Amino acid sequence: MIVGIDLGTTNSLVGVWRDGEPVLIPNALGKLLTPSVVADDNGALLVGQAARDRLVSHPQSGTAHFKRYMGTGRETRLGNHVYRPEDLSAMVLRSLKADAEAFLGEPVTDALITVPAYFNDAQRKATKAAGQLAGLNVGQLLTEPTAAALAYGFATGDEESVLMVVDLGGGTLDVSLLHSFDGIMEVKATAGDTWLGGEDFTDLIASTFAAEARGPNGMPSAASRPALHASIRRQAELAKRQLSEAETAAMDVNLDGETVHWELTRERFEQLAEPLLARVRQPLERALRDARMGPARI
Repeated sequence: MIVGIDLGTTNSLVGVWRDGEPVLIPNALGKLLTPSVVADDNGALLVGQAARDRLVSHPQSGTAHFKRYMGTGRETRLGNHVYRPEDLSAMVLRSLKADAEAFLGEPVTDALITVPAYFNDAQRKATKAAGQLAGLNVGQLLTEPTAAALAYGFATGDEESVLMVVDLGGGTLDVSLLHSFDGIMEVKATAGDTWLGGEDFTDLIASTFAAEARGPNGMPSAASRPALHASIRRQAELAKRQLSEAETAAMDVNLDGETVHWELTRERFEQLAEPLLARVRQPLERALRDARMGPARI
């Protein structure tokens, strides 16, 4: 059985092609998204939501966002063991594989994994290695924008068109220009930033809160109070999501027995995020320039 896997910076998910359409597979908790987090709980390794919960209460016991370090020599210590980024990714893949086997009722041996279009050769090799460590035969890596364009093509038919796919994920930004014709998807240009994603917008809110919403004795440093700053970051993530639907979001964080209340408007958030949004614009312009196209062609 072959499955398709989106190995993401923040969340990952697995799906299968069944009865002429893609079907996303829920995990053991009934959720489609599995957090890309690994944590140590007194010698036992946790993966997914349990690891994310552990990361909030014991931030030094776990790790996330390791996709950003794929293909590098970075090492992370959890408990008594040291892991490379591909080792950590393999744990997430192994969890997705188990969920797929439980859902399908048969062994899963092969996988197609999506990667950012801007991943270099070392990052792609590390992703394949992670799949092999998870017990999967990774026959092919498919770029995330191409996967999105193919899905779009299935929905719209064979009409010829030029597509720009902008994939701002949790940790990476991909921009691809693709020409769709006669069932063929031709990549005209790619650009991106492997160090820009939704996590950076969350960090922006968290750091602004820490700078502005000080308690009576100031805000302790992250080094001295890691659990406090993990809680702040979790609140920042919730506030970011709330601002997608509301004009104002509030954060309430317990600091030494007192609740620190802080509010952020959507307008203020957009002002704070201008440097990040400027970084989003650069790959858009570069892709158009490389393909020698103007926006009117899209």
